[in-house]
Amino acid sequence: MSRSPNLLQARLLESDVYYGWFVVVGCFALSLMTAGTMFSFSVFLSPVLEAFDQSYANTSLVFSIQSFVTFSGAAVLGFAIDRYGLQRLLVLAAALICVGLLGASQSPSFYWVLATYSVVAAAGMGITFVVAYTTPPRWFERRRSLATGVAVSGWGVGILAMPPFVEVLIGALGWQGTYLALAAMFFVALVIAVALLADRPRAVGADTTGEFEVAPTANGGEPRSMREQVDTALSTVKTPLFGVVFAAMLLMFVPANAILVYLVDFADAAGVTRRIGVIALSIVGGMNVVAKFTAGWAADVIGTDRMMAVCVVLMCVPMLLLVAAPTPASVLVLSGIIGFGYGGTAALMSPLLANLFGTADLSTLFGVTAIGFAVAGTLVPYGVGLGIDQFGGYAVPFVGAAVVGLLSAGLFLAVRVARTDV
Repeated sequence: MSRSPNLLQARLLESDVYYGWFVVVGCFALSLMTAGTMFSFSVFLSPVLEAFDQSYANTSLVFSIQSFVTFSGAAVLGFAIDRYGLQRLLVLAAALICVGLLGASQSPSFYWVLATYSVVAAAGMGITFVVAYTTPPRWFERRRSLATGVAVSGWGVGILAMPPFVEVLIGALGWQGTYLALAAMFFVALVIAVALLADRPRAVGADTTGEFEVAPTANGGEPRSMREQVDTALSTVKTPLFGVVFAAMLLMFVPANAILVYLVDFADAAGVTRRIGVIALSIVGGMNVVAKFTAGWAADVIGTDRMMAVCVVLMCVPMLLLVAAPTPASVLVLSGIIGFGYGGTAALMSPLLANLFGTADLSTLFGVTAIGFAVAGTLVPYGVGLGIDQFGGYAVPFVGAAVVGLLSAGLFLAVRVARTDV
């Protein structure tokens, strides 16, 4: 069922620009602030540790719990978005994120930080994470992968730009004042998103000529009861095809997490120097942004599943070469290739799901696959650490992570055996 567009939407709908690109702008703002807030925690680590006299292990729980809540809760949150619409869920996200960050800014104890930032704010970021990734595919068909890549390039920009910006803020405002500033910035991003976003083109009467062969409906199909929605989503999740896609997405994050967590220390241990490792990690973030644009365009040309496989290979083969020949030049160049591969896989997840399973339950299905992020993010860093302790270096755990990733590439190629429209 259509609703009347707000004043801003009405003005933008009159322009010559397809309205879906304004949706991309709103999703870019959400993905930038979500990733920027999550991954700037490394800058908060020392101030929080010193403020509450905690160990590094205890303080790292702030990030671990935040990641678990954000990604593992995405399945439930995705179902709620499909059920009640993104506008209502964005209002809930604004409440959770702002209350959580405001609470963190007034924290009297370490456990208060865990409760407000790692649980309350993280739950809100679970909503913004799913909305940013799953809204663009509903607005695009011909340029679905490109549009989604542009929208979620904010994720790479957030990883690249927010940590140094937050470091400046902490120097000027202190760590608690910086959480207050982040609350204000996130609120602005959410206001932009609420003003611009709509679930689907027909929800605001947008003209989709030239983008869709058949104009999408306002709700993706006939209205369904909650029971019907659950049954439909479960029937998809239980299919062998979804199982292959879920396994592929889970395995592709094994090499990604190994690199993101251990690249700096790997460079130091290999005698390349920690400074080169830090620069290499920044290159990973920068190439992540580049990939969001170019990999999306390529996927619209050669197929999303094939481009996913290519991007996974671009993560894994350079990892093997890093182990074989770690030099300053090789670490910097290969890290750029890895960053491109990682950014491409992240950009193409929701377009692949939309192409395979449609968009009616896209947020739910994307949320289910996000459970794989939580599993990989929790187990891979620990597993690689055990491998380093056991084998006395990075060779075996990095090679193992790369091999697991290559299995993922094979699974993405296997998708085409079952479907030909990806």
